Amino acid sequence: MDAVLFKPGIELTFKSVVDVREQLYKILMNSTSNHFTLDLGEVIHCDSAGMALLIEARRLCKKNNKAFEIVGLSTKTQSLADFCGLKDIL
Repeated sequence: MDAVLFKPGIELTFKSVVDVREQLYKILMNSTSNHFTLDLGEVIHCDSAGMALLIEARRLCKKNNKAFEIVGLSTKTQSLADFCGLKDIL
């Protein structure tokens, strides 16, 4: 079965994360695919709320037996993940 691809938009911040989480949750729960891809190629700003959302997406996939993949992670977002100690989690 094909992977589900989700693009959250240009921001993963305190301001946007509630709406993005709702969209992400609906897609994950309504999909019969066993592979979920989160495409961050368009994300230009990510803060700690965005990092928490990435962790939650990974947790939801694991809980629902779906493979989880992040693509398009910018250098800036990767640096934030590294700083927060999330390198191995994401």
